[in-house]
Amino acid sequence: MNRNQLRFQPIALMALCLVLAAGAFAQKKPKDSFTYPSLAKIQIPAVREAALQNGIKLYLIEDRSYPTIDLRAMIRTGSVYDPADKIGLSEIAGTVLRTGGSKALPGDEMDKLLETLGATVETGIGETAGYVTVSLLKEDVDKGLEVLAGILEDPAFPQEKIDLAKIEQKSGISRRNDNVRGIAFREFSKLIYGKESPYARHAEYATIDAITRDDLVTFHKKFFHPNNVTVAVWGDFDAKDMEKKIAKAFAAWKPAKLEIPPIPKVDYRYDYTVNFINKSDVNQSNILLGHVGTLLNNPDYPALQILNQILSTDRMYKKIRAEEGLAYSVWGYYGADFDHEGSFSSGCQTKSESTVKAIRLMLDQIRKIQESEVTDEELSRAKDNYLNSFVFNFDSKSKIVERLMTYAYFGYPRNFMDMEKEAVEKVNQADILRVAKKYMHPDQVRILVVGKQEDFDEPLANLGPVNVIDITIVEPKQTAPEATPQAANKGRALLDGAIQALGGRDALVAVKTAKIALQMGQGGMSFAGTVTVVYPDKMHTVMNTPYGEMTMVVVKGDAWMKVPQQPIMPLPDAQAQGIRRGMFRDPRNLAENLDGLSIQYIGKKDLEGKPMEDVLIVQGDNSFHLLIDPSTKLPAGATYSEVGPQGPMEMTEASSDYRSYGELRFAMKNVTTVGGQTMSESTVTDIQLNPVVDVKIFEKK
Repeated sequence: MNRNQLRFQPIALMALCLVLAAGAFAQKKPKDSFTYPSLAKIQIPAVREAALQNGIKLYLIEDRSYPTIDLRAMIRTGSVYDPADKIGLSEIAGTVLRTGGSKALPGDEMDKLLETLGATVETGIGETAGYVTVSLLKEDVDKGLEVLAGILEDPAFPQEKIDLAKIEQKSGISRRNDNVRGIAFREFSKLIYGKESPYARHAEYATIDAITRDDLVTFHKKFFHPNNVTVAVWGDFDAKDMEKKIAKAFAAWKPAKLEIPPIPKVDYRYDYTVNFINKSDVNQSNILLGHVGTLLNNPDYPALQILNQILSTDRMYKKIRAEEGLAYSVWGYYGADFDHEGSFSSGCQTKSESTVKAIRLMLDQIRKIQESEVTDEELSRAKDNYLNSFVFNFDSKSKIVERLMTYAYFGYPRNFMDMEKEAVEKVNQADILRVAKKYMHPDQVRILVVGKQEDFDEPLANLGPVNVIDITIVEPKQTAPEATPQAANKGRALLDGAIQALGGRDALVAVKTAKIALQMGQGGMSFAGTVTVVYPDKMHTVMNTPYGEMTMVVVKGDAWMKVPQQPIMPLPDAQAQGIRRGMFRDPRNLAENLDGLSIQYIGKKDLEGKPMEDVLIVQGDNSFHLLIDPSTKLPAGATYSEVGPQGPMEMTEASSDYRSYGELRFAMKNVTTVGGQTMSESTVTDIQLNPVVDVKIFEKK
């Protein structure tokens, strides 16, 4: 169990309590009259502790029941030390430790070796700890130690593996707003710790792009030293023999002077705020409210755990879900961490039309638990739930040794969990009331709602002034040399010439609607489609795919799609924004907005082996490079950045086969490539200019 698993153990316990509580409310006696015997004292197996000459701390537990050996190294490091402009560095380093392997055994060769041995190696770096884990048969332990030593001492960090890890990170960034509950928890952490806090910040495209191989090498040199590493081993071995093997494997690794900063402090001031994130594509609200929590070694933490169970899985669950029927789920968490304060939160998912009512009920329950002692039944049920799940913390040697290792890492006593169990057993009703009054602050909570505000039962402002949070993913900006008057004048002249070659500004702006039939190809498939545009900002696309008719609609402020045999679904933000940027690049809209564009001549740029004039066009957050054929003056293509499944991509679009429709000329063929690979292509088969368009096609049905 790694440090993050330990940290979130209360969440797993909370889920179990939800199940138990649901059963308790659904059934009557005789179940409610059951009693449980006291748990036996936890028997911790014998642990051999040692320290090697180079500073590595060892924990060894013999377990002859399985013919395997597991090794786990913990490194004192973490994402809290990432530079602000390179957030994601530690996570990428943790990934490439494994995928890149060591200089003696590169990652791909390591894969082959592990497959042969039937072994596994895992690596990772979390918030305040890094780890490397090796699991293999006992006869292969020497090879396993060799692999572990190579990763810790001399990682390869090959550039191609770094690039793959960065793509993976960017892919996660591009999808981070897809899950509403994920948005709520991510942004709630920012409300508690601050958006720049190491405990709440997250990577952006720019911070990932800024990370280099030299950064990984420097990171490794700062933190990876034997006197900054703890190693635990458990399995079928003799402890004395294993200590000698580890000493031999790491004999060449020399200690160093450590200069590791202290863990950042949590700076929190209690206040009351109401915060909102708009998600117009949902019909339910995700609500979180709370404030800062405490540390795991707080003597009151055992009472707080029982308080939280009574409040969240008993009272709130019963009132908000069982009695009022307002919530799909109700939960609570009084968070604590080893080295910094956690956060207290209560949350629920409810239909949009009961959002504010649910918040008021949640706050009422927090206030009521501060007014009088809980009942005997509530206290007994909460303590039984905790104590009867407690044994699962010790149901394997691996959990035991990893827990002991983690306690030592954070300076906690070896028997901390047993101490916590004994403290929970002693919690009484007076303790619950005392900690409720001391640690709960219902009038100083930070409230977060993620949902569709127009459907709320009453305005959020009725709860207090509303702070609207922007969760827009910041995309990389195209860079260009500083504009000179000469570059601006030449760029504008080239764009004016291109618009004239297409038929002239007046003729383009006179187009109010268009209907375009085309044949599209993507991913090896070809299908017909129709695009209907109402300028400047409405587009309706129908594609006749092999799986049936698919419709996508983008209007100002909204976007959705309809696929066969499915209800209307929101169009992913990245795709909707891509379509809107495509409309910005439409020559018709460029002509209408000509006076508001920032235009700059960049120079010559090759397109399909031919030199083109490169003109950078910018308006607000939209920008692209228009490539103009110097011989015909017509737009020959464009380059621009879009966000795909793996993050930002540099797209190149080639336009050809111009034909006349009335006064105007249109490119009949467009091919889009990324890195020289064709992503999509389309051929226009017919164009209707200014047809009558039924505006109902832009309405959700």
